[in-house]
Amino acid sequence: MENIFRTIGYVLILALDGLLFYFLHSHFTFIVLVLMLVAPVVSIASVFVLRRYIKVQVSNVDKSYHFGKQNEEAYINIRVSNPTPFVCLDAKLTVNVGNTFFKTEGKRVIDIPIYAFKGYDLELPITPTLPGIVTVGVSSIKIKDIMGFIFLKKKVETVNELVVMPVDISDGLNELPSFEQGMLESEESSKRGNDFSDVQEIREYIPGDKLMSIHWKLSAKRDILMVKDRVSMSDRQLVILPELCGQNLMLLEGIITTTYSIIANLIKDKTTVRLMYWSSKRYEYEDIRLDYIEDVNEAFAKMFYEETYMAYDEAATNMASVNPELKAYAHVSSDGGRVLVNIRENG
Repeated sequence: MENIFRTIGYVLILALDGLLFYFLHSHFTFIVLVLMLVAPVVSIASVFVLRRYIKVQVSNVDKSYHFGKQNEEAYINIRVSNPTPFVCLDAKLTVNVGNTFFKTEGKRVIDIPIYAFKGYDLELPITPTLPGIVTVGVSSIKIKDIMGFIFLKKKVETVNELVVMPVDISDGLNELPSFEQGMLESEESSKRGNDFSDVQEIREYIPGDKLMSIHWKLSAKRDILMVKDRVSMSDRQLVILPELCGQNLMLLEGIITTTYSIIANLIKDKTTVRLMYWSSKRYEYEDIRLDYIEDVNEAFAKMFYEETYMAYDEAATNMASVNPELKAYAHVSSDGGRVLVNIRENG
């Protein structure tokens, strides 16, 4: 509506200048008339050129930054590249922000200018309130010519992902000591500092080995990096099984946060953990061994790409038939009103 009134007003002014030139035959009014006839053509043509050549890209501000933290601010860079000499003082970006794991999404429109031969760089702050895969994308950009006569829309398909880790609430979990009593390997682990692996040999460092496995004292003596090669002492380890039930988003967040906090706390105590979760897409369990906190982040990032299901005990229901060799596990689930953590016997 605004551009319609603007166009009508411009036509009236153009007509008035034409009348003045007709009666006065002034060079000034003639120059103004020519400029008023040419300017809208150039302005409108510039929008068509801009729509064709501008590009939009979404990325992390820090290129190496991949993991974020729940309730902590992160920045996403939206870059609009403009190789043309034309400008736009009022471009509208449609930005979509969502969480693929929790199935939430939102949309906002941001006004930006587009500079000649440059474009525009926008650092968009976001504060994820839920863990999971947070996607930030631009679906379209709407460009207005500099004189405000027309808007042109260009569809854009650019998305960036940020893996958001849950908040560690292990300090507030009162049940953590009970896991030590419920460990299947409690007798064996008590002799070795609650670690389900032991050093088999010392060998030279190979690219890809974890830095935490480096034997620093021996490396200093030999003037070459040496690592401790560990092997599993037992097939039976502490298994954590979270239920990825999306029936209630608040409870799902509680299950994810509780699982992450328990595992993080056990990793700090140098306890090897097996994270298992049910994949409803592949109809099988994912089984990941976790020795270091970096393993936990990678495992949760992988888990966040799974589909949630509706039953609060679907993963536990399938455990006995799919993994009968497993004797017991820590089950993180819900009863529909609160998050529950129990040591369950399998079978």
